[in-house]
Amino acid sequence: MLDCPNPPPVTVILDPHDDVVHTRAALASHAPHEGRLTVHPTPGTDSAVALAHDILAALNKPVPLNSHRPLDPAPAWSTAAAWILATPITHLTLLRAHLLTPHRFKDLLALRRRTGVRLVLVCHRRTVQTFLERELRQVEHHIAEASALLPEAEPTTPQPPTPPAARPLANRWISLPALTTLKTFDETATPCRCTPPMATDRDFYPPVIPPVTEAEVARRLHRATPHPHLAAQLATAVFTAASTTQLNTAHVRDLGPDGTTITLHDHGLRQGCMTHPVPLWARPC
Repeated sequence: MLDCPNPPPVTVILDPHDDVVHTRAALASHAPHEGRLTVHPTPGTDSAVALAHDILAALNKPVPLNSHRPLDPAPAWSTAAAWILATPITHLTLLRAHLLTPHRFKDLLALRRRTGVRLVLVCHRRTVQTFLERELRQVEHHIAEASALLPEAEPTTPQPPTPPAARPLANRWISLPALTTLKTFDETATPCRCTPPMATDRDFYPPVIPPVTEAEVARRLHRATPHPHLAAQLATAVFTAASTTQLNTAHVRDLGPDGTTITLHDHGLRQGCMTHPVPLWARPC
């Protein structure tokens, strides 16, 4: 995973009186669809894995329970970084930051470096911990009072909860014709740097799926697929009918700058190298 060469400064917010007004303001700013994430850590734990899982939960992503060793934090942080980049999240606010341990703070700094996210630490104390103060000397940072950055929100009239949208395909098995070629055993393709035509120029059109199916597939990819790499592979397979071999040829350079196209290579083994448009439902944001 690439690193951000110049991540934004870390912001430390001091809330010496642990005022509920400031906590509510931080929680009210939570809006993943607008790039803002507020994490309220699970109480009673100081493990690095738990904090990574808290970030995934704030992203509304399922936690991968069985795919990695439970005591190895690296995969969980890599998964969180990938989802932050894909969503994309620009601001991450962590409450209860005065309870951070050195290991968890270093993992947060690594996440900031990998994603370029703006990290905001809310310390409910008058001063920061000694180790945190020492570590902050190594990175660009700002310290501010909670009253300046987390003011009391304007009172609003409570709105009745919005009923969940109807999901006709909820809890139903979905058969997608495009996935019938996913496990085709093609020969391994060598790296390719060609400039292929659009799929439509080769008269290739993926199987059409109804809008209601698109909506349910997108929901399951976002809400029920823990690993971002698997979600990206499945989404791409649905709108390209590509095999695993073709999907494995895709690199960062094969994704359009704005995420609206993706190029897959196969050296003429099947349809030839092609650039596919990415439908709206398959884009991360």
